[in-house]
Amino acid sequence: MSLSVSSLVLRAKQLELEGIRHLAGRIELVDVIGQLIHALQRERGATSIFLASSGQRFASERQATVESVTPIEARLRELFEAQLAPEAGASARMLSLMAWVVLDLDALAGLRAQTVGHTVTAHVAVTAYSRLIAGLVELLFHVADATLHPGISRLLVAFVHLVQGKEAAGQERAVGAQLFASGRCSEAEQQRVIHLIDAQERSLHVFEEFT
Repeated sequence: MSLSVSSLVLRAKQLELEGIRHLAGRIELVDVIGQLIHALQRERGATSIFLASSGQRFASERQATVESVTPIEARLRELFEAQLAPEAGASARMLSLMAWVVLDLDALAGLRAQTVGHTVTAHVAVTAYSRLIAGLVELLFHVADATLHPGISRLLVAFVHLVQGKEAAGQERAVGAQLFASGRCSEAEQQRVIHLIDAQERSLHVFEEFT
């Protein structure tokens, strides 16, 4: 094939379209991750109250949150699988972060069974959910950072910090619910709440700067 202006322009257009498809895929991935984080935060809060109250409160609410997580988790796994295709352009780091998220998602069934059987404490359960959510937030950071379109990248970074601030608020809510349901509040737990409030302020300040 001989080199020509038309062949160069055609290839440039093809690469531009590929870039747009990659960007659309990443935006969908970010959207579903955000949905799953929100659903897991609700499940974490309901689980915290359920366990701290020895199963006397939020039994039906907890089950409802579990059911809301299931379809979103299934969709995220589909998107993860799509990233295995060479044309998806996923980096080694991105796939590694996905692997850690899948490990924690696979462990959810065991954690839920322990919750129903009251063989896990509220503190341990909240920590497990928070670790999974932290992995999802880290994946969000990587996807936002890897986006080449400056305008979209800026919006994604803003979104990530909003999610991070929301997660700190979610942890504050979960810890507060746990303390309220248990009727106990140590000085260490009070400091934990203060730390989470400070984390919210930092994340939302960055969000404000990027928007």
